[in-house]
Amino acid sequence: MAESAGYNKEFARQARAANAKQAQEAKERAEKLEARRVGLLEFQRRAMPEWAVAIVDEVCQRRDMCPGALASRTRKHKVAAVRNEAIYLIKARKPSISGPRLGRWFDRDNTSILHSLARHSEEAGLPKLVGYDLDNVRDRYRRKMAGRNA
Repeated sequence: MAESAGYNKEFARQARAANAKQAQEAKERAEKLEARRVGLLEFQRRAMPEWAVAIVDEVCQRRDMCPGALASRTRKHKVAAVRNEAIYLIKARKPSISGPRLGRWFDRDNTSILHSLARHSEEAGLPKLVGYDLDNVRDRYRRKMAGRNA
């Protein structure tokens, strides 16, 4: 009988732990969904059309990234790579979209958008959508930095 009481206590403890874990996971899922919703709303606030927001959402879901991170000013490599992919896919879908318009949507200037497009096409081995020359930019930067160190 004593073993039965100990077993029941252990079972109850494990059940409470499992319930707490499920509650925590549900809370994390809800927070993640809210962050996704807020991030997508930021793009809509910037007057991005629904088809472009859908591309951003699809890229973010596939790459496990919050859309709010793409809308932010962060330059972290992982976020920048996902942002570059989203910019490239939007431009590939509608080539007539201007760099400044993409820049408004992603809170970047035109040169940053051109750099994003060129960088993603280079890294992914995709066709170039713009004539931005990354090698020339890199050479200019190296010469500039060499001049500072001399």
